[in-house]
Amino acid sequence: MQKYLVPILAGLGAAVVAGALFGALLGADILTYFMGAFVGFFTFYILANLAGNRKVAMASVADRDQAAKLEPVAGKVLLCVYREGFVGSAAGLNISVDGNDLAQLKSPRFTCVTLEPGAHSLTAAFGGFAGPQNKPTLFEFQAEAGAVVAVKVAIAMGMLRNSLTFARAADIEPLKTKLAMTQMVVAAPL
Repeated sequence: MQKYLVPILAGLGAAVVAGALFGALLGADILTYFMGAFVGFFTFYILANLAGNRKVAMASVADRDQAAKLEPVAGKVLLCVYREGFVGSAAGLNISVDGNDLAQLKSPRFTCVTLEPGAHSLTAAFGGFAGPQNKPTLFEFQAEAGAVVAVKVAIAMGMLRNSLTFARAADIEPLKTKLAMTQMVVAAPL
C-alpha cells in the first residue's frame, strides 16, 4: 500500500489543480469538477502502473557490445531476453529464470545470462498496479550446450486484460545489430 501513496497524493493534487484551472477558465460547474477528477484519476493510474518499477543496474557500453555479439561460453547456453515496442514501455517487466529473479526490463532494453544446458523456464510479470492488468506468462525451453536462446517479450493488448507473449528468435543475426544499439540491464546472478 505504501508504494501507492505517492500516486494517490499526486492524483489528488492534480485533481485539485486541474479543477481550479478549469474552474477559473471555464467557470465553476459540474463539468469542470469532472474534468479535474479525470485528470486526477489519470495521473494516479499512470503513476500507480509505474509503482512496481525498481532501480536496475545498466551495463557499460563495452559489456553491452560484448553481449550483443551473442556468443555463448563453451559448454553453456546463452539466454538473451529483450523488450521492444511502445505499449507499456515505461513499466518495468520482472523477468525470472527457473524461479530466480533475473532482471527488470523496460522497453527497449535487454539482458543476457549464461545457463547450464537443459530444460529451463522463463517467467515475465509486471509489478505495481500494472500487475493485475496483465497475466504473468511462462515460457519453457530446452537448450543444448553452445546454443543461443533469444526471446522477445511483448504485450498483447486484450479487451479487459492484457497478456505477455514470448517469441523465440529463429535467426539471431539481425538481432545482433539491434541489440548493439539497445541499453542492456545487468542480470542478477543466478
